[in-house]
Amino acid sequence: MIVLASGNLGLIYLTQWATRLNYETIKELFPELIPGLVQHEGIGFILVNSSEHGALAIGEKGVYYLDENKIEGKNPLEAFGPNARKHLLRTNKFEYVPDILVNSMYDKHNDEVAAFEELVGSHGGLGGTQNKPFIMYPSDWKINDEKNCWC
Repeated sequence: MIVLASGNLGLIYLTQWATRLNYETIKELFPELIPGLVQHEGIGFILVNSSEHGALAIGEKGVYYLDENKIEGKNPLEAFGPNARKHLLRTNKFEYVPDILVNSMYDKHNDEVAAFEELVGSHGGLGGTQNKPFIMYPSDWKINDEKNCWC
């Protein structure tokens, strides 16, 4: 197993297998892993791929079936901005996406995420001001098209 951290994003690779394991297989091999992760107070949600439903965002109190745009229970992406689903669907298609992608919690009151590494600030995952990208450009440029923005 390889576990990597990038700001408030954690990547879990189960390296004994040559390909990414799906949700059903992870659940069969390690029945306590996913419930244990999502019940931790520092975890906002995890992303796994289901052979039956496609991309799943799983939180402590709910599951978002991203491909189907269906929520069961409490929406685990509610605090992570209106484009969280779009970002996760894109990420789920990456060639080297981890078996389990872990995103920390987001404290809206304090506008803070729980970083998995010792840094001032955060990067990598969803939540907080990192969801609000910016571009610095010359003042004479006319940039006002937000409909195609990934922000």
